[in-house]
Amino acid sequence: MRVSSRETDSLNRRSSWYEEAKASLLYSFRKRYREYTIPCFVSDGDPPEDDKLVQPAWSPFNTLYLKLQCPAVQPPLVVISNNGCNIINFHQVTVGERVIKRFTVQNISQESLDLSSSVLDMYSPFSLLNALRSIRPGEKHTLILAFSPTLEKKCCDMLEVRCQKMTLEMTLLGEGIVPAVTSSHNGDVLDFGYVLEKETASQVVKLQNSSAVAVSFRVMLASLSPFRPQGGADRVAFLLEEYANSHVHPAVGTQNYSGLSVFSVVPVEGSIPPGQSQEFTVTFQPDHPSVNYSDKLTIELMNKSKVCVMELKGAASSHSMYLCGGDPLTVPVESLLPPVITSEPQLTAESEVTESPTIPVLVTLKARCSSGAITPAVRELQVGCIRSTQTSKKGGEFYWDNVASLQQQGFNVEPSKGNVDTGQRRAIRITWTPHTGYNPYEVVQMCVPLTLKGDRMNVYRVTLMALVSTTAD
Repeated sequence: MRVSSRETDSLNRRSSWYEEAKASLLYSFRKRYREYTIPCFVSDGDPPEDDKLVQPAWSPFNTLYLKLQCPAVQPPLVVISNNGCNIINFHQVTVGERVIKRFTVQNISQESLDLSSSVLDMYSPFSLLNALRSIRPGEKHTLILAFSPTLEKKCCDMLEVRCQKMTLEMTLLGEGIVPAVTSSHNGDVLDFGYVLEKETASQVVKLQNSSAVAVSFRVMLASLSPFRPQGGADRVAFLLEEYANSHVHPAVGTQNYSGLSVFSVVPVEGSIPPGQSQEFTVTFQPDHPSVNYSDKLTIELMNKSKVCVMELKGAASSHSMYLCGGDPLTVPVESLLPPVITSEPQLTAESEVTESPTIPVLVTLKARCSSGAITPAVRELQVGCIRSTQTSKKGGEFYWDNVASLQQQGFNVEPSKGNVDTGQRRAIRITWTPHTGYNPYEVVQMCVPLTLKGDRMNVYRVTLMALVSTTAD
């Protein structure tokens, strides 16, 4: 039967029909024997030294005849996968990852074959994952091979599959590639700033794969880690041992009252094709006011190398205007139990300032004394206005009361009042300069109200505490 070229092109080499046809041809193969005689002419002497191009003299009586005997027999074991090729090429694989390929052989003899294999180098990145067994006539066996490069180099190894009557050699090829993945976010902190409670803020982080191979990744949040201590044990240890100063925060801070993580990220895993990028959307969605929302985000490749590790931070307020800065008055760990909700009295415009609870703020100012000269102490507070879809009010305002009494004690605030646009912050600079004749062992303390007006009026009771120190930064 003659097969046209069009029919040949339409054959699917991976189909079961193709394998059956190939096995049928191997089964029907008949052994044959050929002999070839090759004459080998031996010269009578060397050519002259002055002319190497002269043909050497030879005689038909000085001729050797080489007889080649070439028997061709049916192989008992044949490769039926990989299009019959015994070269397994893993191509380029990222260092630290593992790629698995399968290699199938078939017994086409009339007797059972006991399969065994050679031993691969113990330092080789190639490995045989399954055992070999005895296969009966017509049976198949699949070898599972893995390539796990640890260095950036090309690798080659030989594996022999042996039976009673033959040895089948397999060539293993592969190349280890070090992944080159970079993050668009510079720094170790991704700060979402302030948002209104029950609203959402999102930021995008992009990874660029400059490697020649696809790179698999996964994204992990510390708050969702299965290895994180349960029952707040990590927070207890933090408070008892590691809370050395007020600027240190636990990796996993306050979460939502619902028990869900306040931060989320999508996608959590995937693969980046060579030369392309992948965007990650990190979302911050708090359900109650707090300034201690935090988590740790880790983007890790499948070879366990970390592309970036960043701290996620955010704060939530129940009102559009907020004040940040000053000295911490509480530990950065909160209970997930919601506060007891009590009914608030109805406030009028006239009574709002006097009846609304004030919020305490502490600002410590340390003037530095060196060689008899005193350097004024300077601190900053930040007043901001949250951009929100819940309110149509544009911006807010702030003002200090009793500024004159502050100046009498050497304090100066700049500005003493002002406006804040939506989505913006303004810095309030607080300076303390000791008066002439100031007692260096005396602590100056004053309490002054700072009023913020936005969708609601909030009054902060700011306590300014100043002293002179020889060790102040």
